[in-house]
Amino acid sequence: MKRRELLERLAITVPAGMMFPSLLQSCEPKDPPLKPVYDGKVIIIGAGVAGLHAAQQIKAQNIDVEILEASNLYGGRIKVNADYFDFPLEQGADFIYGNNNPWYAAIDAKGISMVEIPFNPIYVMDGVPKLESDLGSDIDFQSAKSFINNIANWNGPDLTLQNAAVSGQIAQRAHHVVEGEVATPRGASYNSISIKGLAENLNLWNDGDGRFFSQNQTLVAILGSIYSNVIPIIKFNTPVTNIDYTDLTKIVLTDANGDTHECTRVIITVPLAVLKAGDINFNPALPIGTTAAWNRIGMAGGIKVALSFFVNFWNSQASSIYTEGYAREYYAAGIGRSDNNKVLTATIMGDQAAALEGKSDEEIIGLLLADLDDIYNGQASHQFNSEESYVFDWSKQPYIKGAMSYPLVSGTGAAQAMALPIENRIFWAGEATSFNGNSGTVQGGMDSADRAVTELFDIILDL
Repeated sequence: MKRRELLERLAITVPAGMMFPSLLQSCEPKDPPLKPVYDGKVIIIGAGVAGLHAAQQIKAQNIDVEILEASNLYGGRIKVNADYFDFPLEQGADFIYGNNNPWYAAIDAKGISMVEIPFNPIYVMDGVPKLESDLGSDIDFQSAKSFINNIANWNGPDLTLQNAAVSGQIAQRAHHVVEGEVATPRGASYNSISIKGLAENLNLWNDGDGRFFSQNQTLVAILGSIYSNVIPIIKFNTPVTNIDYTDLTKIVLTDANGDTHECTRVIITVPLAVLKAGDINFNPALPIGTTAAWNRIGMAGGIKVALSFFVNFWNSQASSIYTEGYAREYYAAGIGRSDNNKVLTATIMGDQAAALEGKSDEEIIGLLLADLDDIYNGQASHQFNSEESYVFDWSKQPYIKGAMSYPLVSGTGAAQAMALPIENRIFWAGEATSFNGNSGTVQGGMDSADRAVTELFDIILDL
C-alpha cells in the first residue's frame, strides 16, 4: 500500500505526511464512527516523536493501539528544563533543521513563531576567538572549511571523519573546526563518524534549509499539542523488558513491573542504545541481520550544559563558539528569542562526553568554565551565574542512554537492515531507522514512523 493511498482512505490532506489532531476532529462526534478495519491490537513501545506519530496514524484507522512508555513523560529525547530563563531552553532536541519537512510544517501549522538562527560563529584558533571574517588569511582554517563544504562530494574510501581530514592534509590546529561543525551536531566524535555515511546523508537530505528555534513554545508542549489525541493512550512507567513472539497468534510483552501486555503487532521505537544494551530480551532471538545492523550504527554519549552568565562577554551576535576544549561547540541558546542573550549551551559528544564520565555536575561546569576562561581572559568564571546553570547527561537516562544515531564506517545500508520487519509482526521506527538523510533529527523520527506504519498497513489492511 502506498502512503498516498492510505491518506486517500483517511480522506485527510496533510503536508509532508503530517497528521494534525485539529484535522482529525472532523471524524469525531458529528460523523458516524469508523468501522473497525482490523480486529487485532497494535502496541507501540516508546512515546517519543516516532511512537506518537505512528500511534496517531494507526488510531485514525480506528485500530486498537496503545503506547507503552518506560518513563513518566512523553517526548523521548525532546525534553525541557522549564525552571530557568525567559525562553524555552531544551535539554535534548533544540534545533529545528530545515524548512521543508513534517516537523517544521507541524510547528508552522500551529502558528508558532520560529526564529531562524544566523550562522555567525566564533572559531577559537590557537586559543584566540575570531569571527570567520577575521580568518581569511589563515590557510589552515580555510582548508578545513573547504574540506567541510566538500564532504558531500567525497568519493574516496570509507574512513572516519578524522582519518579523512588527515588524508585531506587538514592541519591539526584546525581539526576541532571539522569536529565541531560536522560531528558534534550529529552526536559523535570525529574519530568514529563515517565520512561516507555523512556524504550519503547530505546527498539524500531533502528537508529544506536553515536552522530554527521555537521562539516561545517548548518543543515538548508543541508535541503535546500536535499529538493530543494519542496522549491518553500512553501507559507510562511501563518499561518493556521481554518480547515473546513464539506464538503466531499473539505477541506477549512483559514489563519491569511483571505485568504482561498482549497484541498482534508491535512497533518498537526505543533508542538504539537501549537495544544495543540488551534491555529488551526477544524470544525467539532476533535474526542476526537485525542485531548486526545495530552494531553498524553509532550512538554515543551526549551531555548538554547550560551556562548562564550575568553579561554576554563573547559577542551578542555570535551563534556558536567552536573550541578545542571539552565542548567542541557552545551555541547561543537565547539568540533571537531572549531579551538577555546570556546563555551558552555546551554540547559535549562522543569521546568528550566519555572523558567526563564519573565527574560531578560541579566538576563538569568547572572544566568548561576553565576552558572559556582561557579563551576570554577569566571572564567566564567572573560573570558565571551558578543559580541558572545545569548539566544534563543523556547517557545517564536509563531509557535513552545516549544522544542520537550516526553512521559508522562500513555502515552503509545498516538503517535499512535494522528497519526490516520481523515475521511481519515486529516493526521498527525511531530516528536510527530513518534512511532519507535525516537520521538524528525529529523529522527523522516522524519519517521512520511513516514508513513503519505503511509497512504495518500493507500487512493488516485490505486496501
